[in-house]
Amino acid sequence: MDFTECLQPELVDMILSYFTDKELCTFSECCVQWREISNKDHLWYRYKNNVDMCHGVLFWMSRNDKCRCTLFMQHFNIHRLHHCMAKGWLRYGLDGDILTENHLNISMTNVAGNSPVFKLFVSEGSRLSPLCKWKNIYIRVHHLHKNWRKGRYSVSPLLKGHTEKVTAMACNGKFVVSGSEDKTLRLWDISQATCVRKLDGHMDTITKIIWKGNTIITGCEDSSLRVIDSNDFRILFSLQGHSGSVDHMTLVGKVLVTAATDRTIRLWYLPDRKLIHIMRGHEQEVECMCSFGNHVVTGSWDHTLALWDVEHAELVHMYEGHTEVVTCCWYNGERIVSGSADGDLRIWRPSPPKCLHVLQGHEADVYCLAANTSVIASGSSDSTVRVWGFDGKCRYTLNGHLGVVRCLHLCEERLVSGGDQKKVIVWDYKTGEQMNIVHRHPSLLHLMWANETKLITASPERPGTIAVLSYW
Repeated sequence: MDFTECLQPELVDMILSYFTDKELCTFSECCVQWREISNKDHLWYRYKNNVDMCHGVLFWMSRNDKCRCTLFMQHFNIHRLHHCMAKGWLRYGLDGDILTENHLNISMTNVAGNSPVFKLFVSEGSRLSPLCKWKNIYIRVHHLHKNWRKGRYSVSPLLKGHTEKVTAMACNGKFVVSGSEDKTLRLWDISQATCVRKLDGHMDTITKIIWKGNTIITGCEDSSLRVIDSNDFRILFSLQGHSGSVDHMTLVGKVLVTAATDRTIRLWYLPDRKLIHIMRGHEQEVECMCSFGNHVVTGSWDHTLALWDVEHAELVHMYEGHTEVVTCCWYNGERIVSGSADGDLRIWRPSPPKCLHVLQGHEADVYCLAANTSVIASGSSDSTVRVWGFDGKCRYTLNGHLGVVRCLHLCEERLVSGGDQKKVIVWDYKTGEQMNIVHRHPSLLHLMWANETKLITASPERPGTIAVLSYW
């Protein structure tokens, strides 16, 4: 007997809401009718893993008591989670849209004959209804993650145009903006692998780029800051005040925070186009900067970290303990993590200031770090990547690089590390497993940007090039 024909549609939906993703997929493969029943957004939008409640479902299954059934569903719908939410995939349909993500031109390249692209659609004339949005998203994200794990990607032709080394880069997912020692700023269309805009106007090497909305902000060795309209690539205004190369920038609301080789931290209020505060505290140049909320953390060649309050324009605390330059830092409002050329990482309580843990294990300089709510990843010139817990213990030592590990990208699903010898490695940081090595990376790298579908790197060589790899 087919239970879907015997029960009310509301009760069928309630039963299916207790299926796991795999069970729901298996159910949909049985026949056309079951496929159509399971092809509903609210089923892929709900997930409940509590078999004990099935007894309650059976109790309320009365075709003659719709009121009780409705009350039951309204009560327990509150406790159900999204299939994608249970996997952390809700962002693919809310913050972004994987359904409109473009593929690279596959005719350009074919990595080992193993293209990441697949076509998912219901052909015209089919008796099947189109895939509902959330089932479509779920299938596509599952495929995307399998591409990352199995190393299925496409390589775009190198983005060439700079005559000197690429020194700064930013991306919005569809376009890349790059700055170079050749004093030019270039805008690249990723899908077409072409330069669509070029800006001459900087007097020296472009050192840093921030891209937010329609605004691009650049820092330069000529000590100037420039605010640029990304639509027409026109300089809107410049900010002058530093007396050295502007090497670090971050945005805190409408305030631009900058650090230069003049050892000062400066606050600029962008709507008024003016400098509002100069903050001092470091005795030597700033080497790294990060921000969270209204606070900024800087690490310096004087071996210290500093926590700055942007709203009140003041130095909150200094953190001492490292014995060499602080090369990298991370801050989430509750903890500060720092890496140093002394080979150690340190976890700090922001206030009152205290070093909670010293993370020892690297045999050379810590070059880069990344963190999320559960782990810290660090890359070193000892050619290793280490994964640490916030308890200060090393969970995994990841081997595979040759030379300095220069870049790290950490998200909920994976860790990507880039280093010397053109080497890029994708890791499962939860298990310490090496998923795959990017064997077809076309050049050396010293800058890296990554999102859910793409990996973009810039080469330290001359002339400067940018490589784009797509996992979608």
